Amino acid sequence: MPETTSKFNIQSLFLKYSVYLVLVILLAYFSVANTNFLSIGNIGNFFRQIPTVGILTIGYTMILITGYVDLSIASIAAFSGTAAVYLSTKGLPAPVVIILALLIGGSFGAINGLLIKKLDLPSFILTLGTNYVIRGIIMFITNGIYVTGAPDWFTKISTSKIFGNVIFSNTIIFVLLVLIFAYVMKHTRFGKYCYVVGSNPEAARLSGINTDRHVVKVFIIEGMLAAGAGILLMANLNVGGPNEGQGLDGLAMAAAIMGGTSFAGGVGTVGGAIVGILTLQVFTNGLAIMGVNAFMQNAVTGGVIILAIIVDYFRRLAEKHA
Repeated sequence: MPETTSKFNIQSLFLKYSVYLVLVILLAYFSVANTNFLSIGNIGNFFRQIPTVGILTIGYTMILITGYVDLSIASIAAFSGTAAVYLSTKGLPAPVVIILALLIGGSFGAINGLLIKKLDLPSFILTLGTNYVIRGIIMFITNGIYVTGAPDWFTKISTSKIFGNVIFSNTIIFVLLVLIFAYVMKHTRFGKYCYVVGSNPEAARLSGINTDRHVVKVFIIEGMLAAGAGILLMANLNVGGPNEGQGLDGLAMAAAIMGGTSFAGGVGTVGGAIVGILTLQVFTNGLAIMGVNAFMQNAVTGGVIILAIIVDYFRRLAEKHA
């Protein structure tokens, strides 16, 4: 019996911290395989690209911990970011543009949350539908054409240099959001409610938590995070791209699961999810540096996402036997 317990403990530890080991191995391999991987240009490019999908990962982690999924998060980012570019071209001041874009994202999140809870709809199917609706609306409004002419201040939201050509303003915003939401999920009542609702919604309701209200709040906050990610994405591109961000929702979900967040809800941390997205981004960046075909990159990334789901299954299995 002690041997079995020890086996499962070792297995649980490996599954829990495997993403950290994978990250270290990938960094070591790509650093040796191609000297351009650690070049200032590539590192700077990496830090400019990570904030968008990283912020989406924060939002997705909260949603998964609470026991739901959201397939519309990337479309919310594209809609809100494109709207921000359009509003900025009309001469509105920066604070007004940013607030309105965040409100747009929060509104979409509220619609998702209310429909899911009030009509008792499965989040997977509902957000799959709203994903198409949101993306379709912004594509119709813009006719699929980039919105251009944003003022200089808009681009500087993402591209202002903080430390040489390596750390930019969008990186600092991302790090601050990671710290804020890591604290919120670990040390506040809101965060604890997310874990309780995700673990056992009925027990949470019986203990006095207004689960419907809490879930709607989580979707609103996630929508606002998506809007923030969209603003940073469009500021980095210096255009409003209605078709941008596709596939980032899958990466965010996979990153959260790789970092220890359970697809079944109730388990996970923001910190672990960020390690997950760093691992995925290092992987895709390394493949690009190595000259791997872009289509093959998608195939390999998809395989990693499938592997993340399988690891989550074995992680939950190990926890049951622990």
